[in-house]
Order: sequence, then structure tokens, then C-alpha cells
Amino acid sequence: MLAEPPALFRCRLTLRLLEDAALPALKGPLLRGGFGYAFQESSCPQPCWRRSDQCRVEAICPYRWIFETPRPPGQYPLHDLRDIPRPFVITPLVDPRTYYPAGSTLDLELVLIGRSIQWLPFFILAFERFARGGLGRDNARTRLERVEALEPWGVTGPVIFQDGRAFTRDTGWPIIDGAIVAAQAAALPPDLRLSFVTPLRLKHQGRLLDSFDLPAIVQALCWRITALATFHDDGAWEVDYEALIAQARSVKVEPEGQRWEDRSRPSRHGGATHAMEYGGLIGSAVLRGVPDHLRALLLIGTQTHLGKACVFGNGALRLTPCSRRK
Repeated sequence: MLAEPPALFRCRLTLRLLEDAALPALKGPLLRGGFGYAFQESSCPQPCWRRSDQCRVEAICPYRWIFETPRPPGQYPLHDLRDIPRPFVITPLVDPRTYYPAGSTLDLELVLIGRSIQWLPFFILAFERFARGGLGRDNARTRLERVEALEPWGVTGPVIFQDGRAFTRDTGWPIIDGAIVAAQAAALPPDLRLSFVTPLRLKHQGRLLDSFDLPAIVQALCWRITALATFHDDGAWEVDYEALIAQARSVKVEPEGQRWEDRSRPSRHGGATHAMEYGGLIGSAVLRGVPDHLRALLLIGTQTHLGKACVFGNGALRLTPCSRRK
């Protein structure tokens, strides 16, 4: 059995536009600029806003756990990791529209990972504040209308927030754990289609991956999940990387319709504005004869995403059954 991965919680958020809005076709960058600020303003006292580095409170607040995660003392397996991954993924549902009339909705999927699940109320508060600040170039008034806790691998689930009111239930919220991943992996056939529905920008051996390389993808997933477990769950994710990479090399890969899609957004750093590149590989491949442990790893990857800007929707993987060759 694959080592126990970090726990995962999925929910769908529905934002209601109260005014006509012009939004970019790619919604991820829309969130990147303001969501962190909204989270800090929802979880920290005002003197800390934009000045968390000056905070003298010993207890680590939700904002610092999520956005400025401390490195644990002692030895851990990722000593050369420069950036600690954030324990959430926000994915706007794929929708190329750029004009949203008043009354229309915008749906997002939020995945919380490991310890961040306990901070769900602060994520909801942050989205409320973020929406009130307005969306798009004209800051169109918006409100958070509903949050649904999604069942594992499902598209529906119980409503946990509606029109400003939060709900609870005795049985708790649906969590994806190792047993649920293993059961879903066992139910999948060995022939699968793996798709990148948003750009995968991933470096392998010093270069950007510009074609479908399953062993490289598997290695990167192992590192990402290990980092998430190390910093945001109960510790290192004890998994045999080499065995999984060897399994990936044994899988027959049939690429389909791959392309590189350039994307960039303006970014300010050091007082200057420059273009931040976050384009990447889009497309799919049919995988023939995928072992069950490898299926489990790829299933986890559909929730954690992979590569640069994956926290705000890039590197989104989709895994679907594929018919066997006749």
C-alpha cells in the first residue's frame, strides 16, 4: 500500500457578481494578487497587516502557518527546498468567458491539505473579504454566496456556508485519506488518460518540461507530496520514490494533442514591474498498464496539482478511465 498521504478536503465556492464585470479568461491570476492579503486581514489584528515580519506574538497565527510556514527544527528530508509549498489549491472552474453580467456566478474549487483543514473558517472569511473588495479591472461588487463540502471524487456535497450563515453537522466533513485514495485507485482500470487541463510549468534536470514525460511527472509529484506532508501534516511521507519512478518507466505512454501555451502576468518586485511567466504544457496522454500504487499517486496529484503557480490553478491534472485497445 502507498504510504499515508496528507489528508485532503475539497469544497466548491460560488461567488455572485452584483455588477457587470470584465474578468480575464484565465481566472487564476485574478486570485493571486489579493487572496493572501484578504486572508491576513481576516485572521490577524490590523497592526500586523502587511507587517507580519514585525509580529512579536510567539503563537503562530493561521496566516503565518499558511503563507509563512516555519521550518521545523532538526533534520528533515528537504534541506535544499527554497520555497515551502502552501497547503491549499484554488482552482477556478475552466471558463473562457471575459464578460459576466450582474447576477452571474463564478465557481472555484478549494482543496485544503493537512493541517490547513482546521483553518477552513478563515479561508471562508478571506473569500468573503476578497469578494467584497470587487473583481476584475473595475472592482465589480461580488459576494460569497455558498460553500459546498465536496464528497471524495464527487461534484456535490453538503452546504457548509450559505448567504453569510455557516452550518455544521455531527458527522463532520468529507475528508480524503489514504484508505479512500487506495479504494479509488483499485476501482480504476489500468488504462487511463492523464490530462493537464491548465498549464504545467515544471523544471526537470534544469529545463522546462515541454513534452509528456511520465517518470519526471511522477518524481515531481513525489517531491511535492513529501514537502506538503513534512511542513503541513504529521511529517515525512515515507514512500519509495525509485519504485514509483521505475513503475512509471514501465508504463506505455501514448501522447495526445500536446502543446505549449505561453502565459504571463505583470508583477511588481523591488519597485519595478516585469512580466511573470507561468505558461506551460497542456494536453493529455493515454497510459497503458498503470500499476495500482502509481494510480494512487496520480489520484493525489489531481488534488494537489503540480508545478509553478499550482496554488492558483496551474498544473491541474485530470485522470479518467480509457478504453482498452481492441
